[in-house]
Formats: sequence, structure tokens, C-alpha cells
Amino acid sequence: MKITNIEKQKNDNMRFNVYIDDKYAFSVSYEEKEMFKLESGVEIDKEQYNYYVNYLVFKNAYNDAIRILSYAMKTKKELCEKLRLKGYSDSVISDVINKLIDLHYLDDEYYAEVYVKEKKERLFSKYRIYNELIRKGIEPSLIEIKLCELYDNEVEVIQKLIRKKSVSSNDKLKIKNYLYRKGFKIEDINKVLSDEEVY
Repeated sequence: MKITNIEKQKNDNMRFNVYIDDKYAFSVSYEEKEMFKLESGVEIDKEQYNYYVNYLVFKNAYNDAIRILSYAMKTKKELCEKLRLKGYSDSVISDVINKLIDLHYLDDEYYAEVYVKEKKERLFSKYRIYNELIRKGIEPSLIEIKLCELYDNEVEVIQKLIRKKSVSSNDKLKIKNYLYRKGFKIEDINKVLSDEEVY
């Protein structure tokens, strides 16, 4: 295989399109062009070609991952799904995920901790938080640990919800059904509703 042409991109003078055997092969930055010593007329073998392509694909996937994480925290599962939608292979995604974990840019334990704290403040039930984190790919055992550490009393959350909704004694059945649908345990609901001070 021979590099037959290297041309500047029309919209970016610092990026170049590389042609091998008169066919477009890949694009590189100026730094990558210099690093790989890419020049017209240079012969490359299949091993070199695969190295260039794999390097560039990984770099693109990594940059896409960083861009995604810059908007909001993600779990490993969520980031994998987004990268897969962009067409990256599982092997490339795995390499990117491992690098991000090593750099502490991706941390399911920290994600779960922040999520539990935030949703507890928003008066979510443990059941709802657990199921939402499961869907996000967090390990069940990790969710249980974080709930145990950070969310020990659902009764207080139920009390806050009832006060927030200004419930009267005539709304007992209505509020009981509402709280049950939110995922709170019936025994905790009954305990709070039996307390006259909440009305």
C-alpha cells in the first residue's frame, strides 16, 4: 500500500485527508501527520495501516466519551450505550471505558452515591431509586450499600411528602395509594398516617 496523496481539509487547515492507493483512507490532525511521518509516496504495510486506523478510532471514541461526560455524569452502561449508537465496536468501547475509569472520569460508585443523595432530597422512595439505578447498570449490591449508608429512614421522607401536599384526614386513602405507587412500604405509610401530627 502506498500513500498517494495528503490534502488539507477545506474547512480546517490543520486537518488532512490521507489517500492510500488513490482512495480516501482516513483523516489526521497536523500533529498526528507529523507523529506518524505520513507523506505522499510512502509505502505502508497492513500492520501500519491497522495501527493508524485503530489509534484514530480510539482517539475519536475517547473524545466523544469526554464530550458526553461534559454534559452530565454517566454510568458505565449509559456511556457504553451512547458510544455504541455512534457505531464504535465493543472492543474500542471497552478500551475507552477502562481508560476513563483509570483516570477517575467514570465511577459507578460515586455516581450511585450522588444519585441516592439527590433523589432522597427530591423525596424519592428507596424502591424507586433502586430500580432507576438498576436500569442505569449499577450493580445491585452497590446500590444496597449506598442506600444503607445514605438513606436510613423512609418515614421522614413520607412525612415531608405529606406535609408538602397539605394532606387532610379525609385524604387518607388517596394519600396512601399515592405513596404506595411511589414505592414506599405500606407499613411505613400506615405508621405515618396513624400519627395525628401530620394533619
